[in-house]
Amino acid sequence: MSTPAESILRQQLDALQAFDRLLVAEHACLLQAGVDQLPALTEQKTAQLAALEAIEQQRQAAFREDAAAGASALWAQVQALAKQVSQANQRNGAMIMALTRNTEGALHILRGTADGLGLYGAQGLGQAGGAAARLLVSA
Repeated sequence: MSTPAESILRQQLDALQAFDRLLVAEHACLLQAGVDQLPALTEQKTAQLAALEAIEQQRQAAFREDAAAGASALWAQVQALAKQVSQANQRNGAMIMALTRNTEGALHILRGTADGLGLYGAQGLGQAGGAAARLLVSA
């Protein structure tokens, strides 16, 4: 028969595995530029993080009552998976930041805020005297 702490650790392990699966899906979307799926994944991640936080509070309370639970193999699995999930989340965050910087850079070039040579204005129309007009003249 399992103790309350073991039951909570199993719940935490299951929740971490579910979160890891979401991160794998998010990573695949980022690699394939499937940004249309990211909002739904973000929503799922937010809900899963809330569940993980609730379980973590239960775990802390259980560990206060049963200090020996901190020495279990199950707790070691939870810690290892939590570390893996954290690294995957950081990796995905770095990818998102890089994609955001690239997109912002492209927008700056198109709007002419990067070097003063704008191709398009804020409404997507070519700018008179902009780089597009200069390209036609020089051709």
